[in-house]
Amino acid sequence: MNRLTMRTLLRRRLLEPTADQWDDSTLNSLLNLGIALVRKQIRKVDPEFDIRWEYRDTVAGTSWYEKPSGTRGSVEIGLKGAASDSDWTALRRTAYHIARSIETGSDTVYCHRGAYIGIFPAPTASVTDGIQFLHAPTETLADDTDVPRIEESLQYAVVCWAALLAKGEAPEDDSKDAKELARLLGDIPADYGTLDLSQPVLLQADVADARGRTLGVRRANDLYERSW
Repeated sequence: MNRLTMRTLLRRRLLEPTADQWDDSTLNSLLNLGIALVRKQIRKVDPEFDIRWEYRDTVAGTSWYEKPSGTRGSVEIGLKGAASDSDWTALRRTAYHIARSIETGSDTVYCHRGAYIGIFPAPTASVTDGIQFLHAPTETLADDTDVPRIEESLQYAVVCWAALLAKGEAPEDDSKDAKELARLLGDIPADYGTLDLSQPVLLQADVADARGRTLGVRRANDLYERSW
Protein backbone atom coordinates (compact mmCIF):
# COMPACT_ATOMS: atom_id res chain seq x y z
CA MET A 1 0.00 0.00 0.00
CA ASN A 2 1.21 3.52 -0.72
CA ARG A 3 1.49 6.44 1.69
CA LEU A 4 -1.93 7.83 0.75
CA THR A 5 -3.62 4.52 1.61
CA MET A 6 -1.63 4.22 4.82
CA ARG A 7 -2.56 7.74 5.89
CA THR A 8 -6.24 7.03 5.14
CA LEU A 9 -6.11 3.90 7.31
CA LEU A 10 -4.30 5.86 10.01
CA ARG A 11 -7.06 8.45 10.05
CA ARG A 12 -9.63 5.64 10.42
CA ARG A 13 -7.77 4.32 13.48
CA LEU A 14 -7.64 7.84 14.89
CA LEU A 15 -11.38 8.33 14.19
CA GLU A 16 -10.46 11.52 12.32
CA PRO A 17 -11.39 11.12 8.62
CA THR A 18 -10.70 14.81 8.01
CA ALA A 19 -7.85 16.79 9.54
CA ASP A 20 -8.55 18.22 12.98
CA GLN A 21 -5.94 17.36 15.64
CA TRP A 22 -3.47 15.99 13.10
CA ASP A 23 -2.82 17.49 9.66
CA ASP A 24 -1.49 15.39 6.77
CA SER A 25 2.09 16.60 7.25
CA THR A 26 2.11 15.46 10.88
CA LEU A 27 0.67 12.05 9.99
CA ASN A 28 3.23 11.65 7.21
CA SER A 29 5.99 12.26 9.75
CA LEU A 30 4.46 9.70 12.13
CA LEU A 31 4.24 7.15 9.31
CA ASN A 32 7.91 7.65 8.49
CA LEU A 33 8.79 7.20 12.15
CA GLY A 34 6.64 4.06 12.19
CA ILE A 35 8.52 2.70 9.18
CA ALA A 36 11.85 3.24 10.92
CA LEU A 37 10.61 1.44 14.04
CA VAL A 38 9.15 -1.52 12.09
CA ARG A 39 12.30 -1.90 10.00
CA LYS A 40 14.31 -2.00 13.22
CA GLN A 41 12.22 -4.98 14.35
CA ILE A 42 12.76 -6.73 10.99
CA ARG A 43 16.52 -6.24 11.24
CA LYS A 44 16.48 -8.16 14.53
CA VAL A 45 15.37 -11.20 12.50
CA ASP A 46 17.21 -10.53 9.23
CA PRO A 47 19.83 -7.75 9.30
CA GLU A 48 20.19 -7.94 5.50
CA PHE A 49 16.51 -7.94 4.51
CA ASP A 50 17.01 -4.73 2.50
CA ILE A 51 20.40 -4.17 0.84
CA ARG A 52 21.33 -1.44 -1.63
CA TRP A 53 24.28 -1.00 -3.97
CA GLU A 54 25.74 2.50 -4.30
CA TYR A 55 28.96 3.76 -5.83
CA ARG A 56 31.58 6.48 -5.42
CA ASP A 57 34.31 7.64 -7.78
CA THR A 58 37.82 7.15 -6.45
CA VAL A 59 40.37 9.95 -6.61
CA ALA A 60 44.05 9.03 -6.82
CA GLY A 61 45.79 9.76 -3.53
CA THR A 62 42.53 10.34 -1.59
CA SER A 63 41.67 8.01 1.29
CA TRP A 64 38.40 9.46 2.63
CA TYR A 65 35.01 9.00 0.99
CA GLU A 66 31.55 9.89 2.23
CA LYS A 67 29.19 7.05 3.03
CA PRO A 68 25.82 6.83 1.23
CA SER A 69 23.20 9.09 2.78
CA GLY A 70 20.55 7.35 4.85
CA THR A 71 22.47 4.20 5.70
CA ARG A 72 22.19 1.95 8.76
CA GLY A 73 25.58 0.39 8.11
CA SER A 74 27.76 -1.21 5.46
CA VAL A 75 27.64 -4.88 4.54
CA GLU A 76 30.61 -4.88 2.17
CA ILE A 77 32.98 -2.32 0.66
CA GLY A 78 34.48 -3.16 -2.72
CA LEU A 79 37.24 -1.37 -4.65
CA LYS A 80 38.39 -1.24 -8.25
CA GLY A 81 42.11 -0.57 -8.30
CA ALA A 82 42.10 0.39 -11.98
CA ALA A 83 39.56 1.39 -14.60
CA SER A 84 40.29 -1.86 -16.44
CA ASP A 85 39.16 -4.01 -13.49
CA SER A 86 36.00 -5.96 -14.31
CA ASP A 87 34.84 -6.35 -10.71
CA TRP A 88 35.20 -4.86 -7.25
CA THR A 89 37.49 -6.52 -4.73
CA ALA A 90 35.96 -6.81 -1.26
CA LEU A 91 38.06 -4.99 1.31
CA ARG A 92 38.86 -6.13 4.82
CA ARG A 93 37.73 -3.85 7.62
CA THR A 94 40.18 -2.81 10.31
CA ALA A 95 40.44 -0.21 13.03
CA TYR A 96 41.40 3.34 12.09
CA HIS A 97 44.61 3.41 14.12
CA ILE A 98 45.79 0.33 12.22
CA ALA A 99 44.52 1.37 8.79
CA ARG A 100 46.19 4.78 8.81
CA SER A 101 49.61 3.20 9.31
CA ILE A 102 49.30 1.23 6.06
CA GLU A 103 51.05 3.24 3.37
CA THR A 104 52.01 0.64 0.80
CA GLY A 105 51.27 -2.97 0.03
CA SER A 106 48.71 -5.13 -1.70
CA ASP A 107 46.48 -5.58 1.37
CA THR A 108 44.07 -2.65 0.97
CA VAL A 109 41.75 -2.16 3.95
CA TYR A 110 38.97 0.20 4.98
CA CYS A 111 37.88 1.75 8.25
CA HIS A 112 34.96 3.79 9.56
CA ARG A 113 35.29 7.38 10.68
CA GLY A 114 31.95 9.03 11.35
CA ALA A 115 30.13 9.68 8.08
CA TYR A 116 33.18 8.60 6.06
CA ILE A 117 35.13 5.48 5.23
CA GLY A 118 38.89 5.53 4.88
CA ILE A 119 40.71 3.38 2.33
CA PHE A 120 44.37 2.62 3.04
CA PRO A 121 46.64 2.78 1.25
CA ALA A 122 44.83 5.44 -0.80
CA PRO A 123 43.75 4.44 -4.32
CA THR A 124 46.45 5.04 -6.89
CA ALA A 125 44.02 5.66 -9.78
CA SER A 126 40.92 7.77 -10.30
CA VAL A 127 38.15 5.37 -11.30
CA THR A 128 34.52 6.12 -12.06
CA ASP A 129 32.36 4.11 -9.64
CA GLY A 130 35.58 2.78 -8.15
CA ILE A 131 34.01 2.12 -4.73
CA GLN A 132 31.04 -0.19 -4.31
CA PHE A 133 28.97 0.16 -1.14
CA LEU A 134 26.67 -2.67 -0.13
CA HIS A 135 24.71 -1.20 2.74
CA ALA A 136 21.48 -1.40 4.72
CA PRO A 137 19.53 1.77 3.92
CA THR A 138 17.01 3.76 5.87
CA GLU A 139 13.66 4.51 4.27
CA THR A 140 11.22 7.41 4.21
CA LEU A 141 8.10 8.03 2.13
CA ALA A 142 8.37 11.37 0.36
CA ASP A 143 5.26 11.16 -1.85
CA ASP A 144 1.77 9.74 -1.51
CA THR A 145 2.56 7.22 -4.26
CA ASP A 146 5.60 5.80 -2.41
CA VAL A 147 5.30 2.21 -1.13
CA PRO A 148 7.43 0.92 1.80
CA ARG A 149 9.93 -1.82 0.95
CA ILE A 150 8.49 -4.22 3.51
CA GLU A 151 5.92 -7.04 3.46
CA GLU A 152 2.34 -5.77 3.19
CA SER A 153 1.11 -6.91 6.60
CA LEU A 154 4.01 -4.99 8.13
CA GLN A 155 2.95 -1.94 6.18
CA TYR A 156 -0.19 -2.08 8.29
CA ALA A 157 2.02 -2.49 11.36
CA VAL A 158 3.47 0.91 10.41
CA VAL A 159 -0.05 2.34 10.51
CA CYS A 160 -0.68 0.84 13.96
CA TRP A 161 2.62 2.16 15.29
CA ALA A 162 1.89 5.62 13.89
CA ALA A 163 -1.53 5.49 15.60
CA LEU A 164 0.17 4.67 18.91
CA LEU A 165 2.51 7.61 18.47
CA ALA A 166 -0.36 9.95 17.62
CA LYS A 167 -2.52 8.82 20.53
CA GLY A 168 0.42 9.35 22.84
CA GLU A 169 -0.25 13.05 22.31
CA ALA A 170 -3.90 12.76 23.38
CA PRO A 171 -5.83 11.08 26.23
CA GLU A 172 -7.21 8.32 23.99
CA ASP A 173 -7.24 4.56 24.54
CA ASP A 174 -4.50 2.93 22.48
CA SER A 175 -4.79 -0.64 23.78
CA LYS A 176 -6.34 -1.96 20.53
CA ASP A 177 -3.51 -0.44 18.50
CA ALA A 178 -0.91 -1.93 20.83
CA LYS A 179 -2.44 -5.43 20.64
CA GLU A 180 -2.76 -5.30 16.85
CA LEU A 181 0.82 -4.07 16.51
CA ALA A 182 2.16 -6.83 18.77
CA ARG A 183 0.33 -9.47 16.71
CA LEU A 184 1.71 -8.14 13.42
CA LEU A 185 5.27 -7.80 14.69
CA GLY A 186 5.12 -11.29 16.18
CA ASP A 187 4.77 -12.74 12.67
CA ILE A 188 7.99 -11.16 11.35
CA PRO A 189 9.91 -14.49 11.48
CA ALA A 190 7.29 -16.01 9.14
CA ASP A 191 8.18 -13.45 6.47
CA TYR A 192 11.86 -12.85 7.11
CA GLY A 193 13.12 -15.74 9.23
CA THR A 194 14.03 -18.09 6.34
CA LEU A 195 16.12 -16.96 3.39
CA ASP A 196 15.11 -19.86 1.12
CA LEU A 197 11.49 -20.87 1.63
CA SER A 198 11.99 -24.06 -0.39
CA GLN A 199 15.08 -25.16 1.57
CA PRO A 200 14.44 -24.66 5.29
CA VAL A 201 17.37 -25.31 7.62
CA LEU A 202 16.23 -27.70 10.32
CA LEU A 203 17.81 -27.63 13.75
CA GLN A 204 18.85 -31.07 15.01
CA ALA A 205 19.84 -31.42 18.63
CA ASP A 206 22.90 -33.56 19.33
CA VAL A 207 21.67 -35.95 22.02
CA ALA A 208 24.64 -38.32 21.94
CA ASP A 209 25.71 -37.20 25.41
CA ALA A 210 22.27 -37.76 26.91
CA ARG A 211 21.90 -41.47 26.20
CA GLY A 212 23.47 -42.93 29.29
CA ARG A 213 27.11 -43.33 28.34
CA THR A 214 28.65 -45.38 31.16
CA LEU A 215 32.37 -45.20 30.47
CA GLY A 216 34.51 -43.27 32.90
CA VAL A 217 34.95 -43.06 36.64
CA ARG A 218 32.13 -41.89 38.89
CA ARG A 219 33.08 -39.01 41.17
CA ALA A 220 31.51 -37.97 44.44
CA ASN A 221 30.09 -34.80 42.90
CA ASP A 222 28.32 -36.81 40.16
CA LEU A 223 30.77 -35.76 37.45
CA TYR A 224 32.53 -38.25 35.23
CA GLU A 225 36.15 -38.35 34.24
CA ARG A 226 35.66 -39.57 30.68
CA SER A 227 38.02 -42.13 29.17
CA TRP A 228 36.62 -41.80 25.64
